[in-house]
Amino acid sequence: MTASALLLLLAAALPAVSAFAPTLLTPSLRASPMTTRPGRSAPLVSAVSMQQQGAGGEEGLSVSRRSLLSSAVAAAVFPSLSAYAADTTFVPPVGGTQRPVVVLGASGKTGKLCVLSLMNKGGYSVRACTRGEADVESFQKLTETDISDLEIITGVDVTKKETLPAALKNAGAVIFASSASKKGGNAEKVDCIGVENVAQACVDAGVSRLVVISSCCVTRPDSVGYKLTNLFGNIMDYKAQGEEKLREVYRKQKGLSYTILRPGGLKDSNKKEYNLADAMLTQGDVVSSEIDRGVVAEVAVAAIFQASAADTTIECFDKKGKLSLLGKGLDPQGVSGQHVTSAPWDYTSFVKGQKSAEELFTGLKKDTEYDANNGYVARKKV
Repeated sequence: MTASALLLLLAAALPAVSAFAPTLLTPSLRASPMTTRPGRSAPLVSAVSMQQQGAGGEEGLSVSRRSLLSSAVAAAVFPSLSAYAADTTFVPPVGGTQRPVVVLGASGKTGKLCVLSLMNKGGYSVRACTRGEADVESFQKLTETDISDLEIITGVDVTKKETLPAALKNAGAVIFASSASKKGGNAEKVDCIGVENVAQACVDAGVSRLVVISSCCVTRPDSVGYKLTNLFGNIMDYKAQGEEKLREVYRKQKGLSYTILRPGGLKDSNKKEYNLADAMLTQGDVVSSEIDRGVVAEVAVAAIFQASAADTTIECFDKKGKLSLLGKGLDPQGVSGQHVTSAPWDYTSFVKGQKSAEELFTGLKKDTEYDANNGYVARKKV
């Protein structure tokens, strides 16, 4: 091949390289004007729009055809790139526009904080799902970051299976932050049946990670925390049953995973930023304490991106809070120790790559390694 012919082939191949590069090299595909704070670089976004990917009518189709032609030419010069592009097993990154993070119960106190945590980090694509009415403004007024590209779907009810497929379509991860209410359903319907509905819908939709926010003390019926909280519609009993139904759904799954998060007593501080380093994780449901909702949201979001959090059940508390044992003879270290981190946490940056997130979730035991339900027997079966 002459030098001039090689140059012609390279020129023809460049469009394919340009089209592939953002998808392969960018951890996020969300393109949005964002507030850039001091000391923070602008969020890394992809130059590939949905229209360019062939999802936007004739123009999208024409771009797609040109890409195919360019790819054919590129194969002669970049065989490895061509092989990568032809690999249909390639999965877009979780949190990108092709695989957004879905938050169920997004209008609730904890759900809203999960949405804001993701949006404030920049670069993540988020779908906020609510049972009732909601709009972007209700979220925007709580943050200085431009979140005009937040996707909102209303009418999503975890107690109604038929509302879930559309809400979870193409989702990369799901955070279950729904809670029982007079309008939304009682504890049996939301915390047990609803959790099972969502778990099955996530499996059916191929969602990589489901994070369910439950509660500590759910397996300790003799504890004060269980007894007091369970007065509200048998909620602790139904939460424990919901957890076990979720585990049963995932028991034979490969490639899809869950994280059950059991926070202590929830506090509202109304801060603008929350620090993952303020959290402490344990396993075994052995202690109780308090924790800020915002920190719970940070733990839930971080759990999505941590491989060590897959198929685990975790309790989380304020690292500086006073711990109370949930029963005589229990070890406050639980089954895997007390997990903390002293590494700095940047509330406005991607989770992946931050040492604090990696440290916090290191050393967790899978639910298959011990009885996460502590032999709990349902008081009032569904």
